Amino acid sequence: MSFKQNGRVASGARLCASVLCTALLVGAGSVQAQTAAAQAAGGYRLSQAEMEEIASRTKLPHRIFYGRPSTGPDAAWFDAVKRGDLATVKAMVAKGQKLEAQDVGSLGQTALGWAAFIGYEDMVDYLIAQGASLRATDRGDVYNVLKSAALGNNVNIVKKVHALLKAETDLNDQTVESDGETLVMVAASNNRIEIVKYLVSQGANVNLVSRQKDQSALSFACDRGYADMQKLLISYGAINHRTGKPSCK
Repeated sequence: MSFKQNGRVASGARLCASVLCTALLVGAGSVQAQTAAAQAAGGYRLSQAEMEEIASRTKLPHRIFYGRPSTGPDAAWFDAVKRGDLATVKAMVAKGQKLEAQDVGSLGQTALGWAAFIGYEDMVDYLIAQGASLRATDRGDVYNVLKSAALGNNVNIVKKVHALLKAETDLNDQTVESDGETLVMVAASNNRIEIVKYLVSQGANVNLVSRQKDQSALSFACDRGYADMQKLLISYGAINHRTGKPSCK
């Protein structure tokens, strides 16, 4: 092998090393990039519009997670969770932070409950890997993390959590909640299009009715003016239980 060929090999090795280093830096710096983005967005990983789509004064106002700091003995922990600051979450866990601590300044959510609701998929993955409970509840009618995820807007989290809880989950069981609501009603009532699609693909019945609320998935969508949700549900065979017709009227 000539020196020139060795030079090509050396040059190639340097290029590979450079590419590898770049990849490693990108991977290692992903959390730093998220942190920088969060700082640019006022401390949160999501934009204001994205956060308001999840919870606002007109949609799940009791679950608004932005705009004011957390309170209680684990305030710093929940602030990091709500911001989507995975680096800080990991550092706090390494120092002994309790995963099942409850957000006493809100509805008693755990970190996993909040992350599933807000939609931080990487944080959900991390917390589950650390042993966080999938059966975490809160005072706002959440009975496990699948419900938290269905209230939110990240279908990938719904899929992951459902897969883990599938053996104990009946999507059409109306005895789980005292008002008879099912997850497809919950998702439809908050205009979670992709989550409704997934739940239906898994066997959710769009025509069940909460007798306590006199609501179905379609009537929720009709009452709240979610036109795309109405069309989607009707395409799945939804009937307005109040009129017997596949429409809002």
